[in-house]
Amino acid sequence: MARGTLDATTMWTALAAHLDRMATAADRDEFLDGTLDSLVEIFDADRGLIVLADDAGATCVVNARAKGRALAPIEREEISRTIIAQVQKTGVPLLWEPDLGAAPHSAQMLGIVAAIAAPLAPVALSAGAHGLRGAVYLDFRDAKKAIGPEHRELLRVSALVISMVLERTQQLDRAREELRVALTTDGAKPPSLDDLLRPRSMDAIRRELEICLHSDLPILMLGESGTGKTLLARAIADATGRTPIVRATLGNADDLNTITSELFGHERGSYSGALGKRVGLVEFADGGTLILDEVLNLPPHAQQLLLDFTQFGTYRPLGWSEPEPKRAKVRLIAATNGDLPAAIAAGRFREDLYYRLAAVTLTMPPLRARREDLPALAESALRRLDPTRAWTLAVDARRALLAPEHAWQGNLRQLEALLQRARLRALMRDPAATVIASAHLELGGSTPAPQTTATITGDLGADWRTLVDERTELDARERELLQRALAKHGNVVARAAQELGVARTSLVSRLQTLKLKD
Repeated sequence: MARGTLDATTMWTALAAHLDRMATAADRDEFLDGTLDSLVEIFDADRGLIVLADDAGATCVVNARAKGRALAPIEREEISRTIIAQVQKTGVPLLWEPDLGAAPHSAQMLGIVAAIAAPLAPVALSAGAHGLRGAVYLDFRDAKKAIGPEHRELLRVSALVISMVLERTQQLDRAREELRVALTTDGAKPPSLDDLLRPRSMDAIRRELEICLHSDLPILMLGESGTGKTLLARAIADATGRTPIVRATLGNADDLNTITSELFGHERGSYSGALGKRVGLVEFADGGTLILDEVLNLPPHAQQLLLDFTQFGTYRPLGWSEPEPKRAKVRLIAATNGDLPAAIAAGRFREDLYYRLAAVTLTMPPLRARREDLPALAESALRRLDPTRAWTLAVDARRALLAPEHAWQGNLRQLEALLQRARLRALMRDPAATVIASAHLELGGSTPAPQTTATITGDLGADWRTLVDERTELDARERELLQRALAKHGNVVARAAQELGVARTSLVSRLQTLKLKD
């Protein structure tokens, strides 16, 4: 193969393009594809690939180009892995040509007459990006192509730039994974099991729990949406010391790879898009509790995977190549608001899986069946929402909550949303408030409206003007309270919303209405 030279202008132009691409590319793949296209053109190569390797040395092609196009799946495998392995081993660029040594078997079989590769490795300026290994690889099928020492240097520096991008991507992926786990495990402290079981309406559940608190029996929790199934599941796990507590919501994904990866993890390169190793929720929950939220929504193939795990305690991440499967010991608590018997009869849920999950079955009562508990539940929820104040309910608020005409279709979730709004109203009227009155609640016709001049004059025009004046005054007080909250938290809306006990999106909407935020 002919020896060639690469002028300095071309090299610097190529490197400048790499750096520009780093700053402007919309995502990692756009940068890598553009960089490979540039290298293939400058080297006049037939193909360019970026290959990553795991700790065991197994390689996976993550990007592959051939003169302006993506390589087909079969083409991505037509590379000399011997050359790539040698580059990984030595850590230095390698140019293989026929006169530089015997051709690897794969090169002979694929008609490769030359190949050049440079290693990918962690860059010193980004500490903590361990595990990055691989190579940038170009090959040639025409012996007339010219490759010189300058090409090798350009590829080495290009590999350094690519390593920086991949390294930062790995760091971001790890941060996202840590956030995913933090959100899945839900760090908010729930009420204790004793607190949840104290009301008389929970007597039946308390008796059922006595047989399973000191065992590993799976628990199936039934009940309408918002009745507190997940809250009770977490309290059971805390009371029994079976931590970590990991919550899995898997019913919205029909793709087998997605569900398997979420539950059991995957190895790098196990399927298209699997660019790094992922730890599954089962492994995160090992030794603790795995809460399977809305298990009735799992598609049939996911039900089979879960059944196998419940039977043997073993699992295989996607792409797992070891002869022995992984093992995990977890306490399973499954929950659903659906009709399981009907789903089994219709063939939508496996009967054998049902019996594996339902060693103990708990049915959470709806809130309308717990009316006598409403005031106590409300005060408990208020103190969880705002532990800095000893919130109580006024007598008229207690009466309003107990009114029989309320169906409480949203159950505890509806009650908590109601109390969040009531708390905000109380604070807007009195920043030092610790009492929720019926005037702070939104309970429709059962809550007596406060008597004002506007409601008793009989003069509709006068009543309307009075109402407008009262609303203007209330808006002014609300604006002043929100300004204080924003000032206290340096105009960070999320922090202000947290202290006020409202959703961030609700606070943003209110700020815009009051013209406190563009």
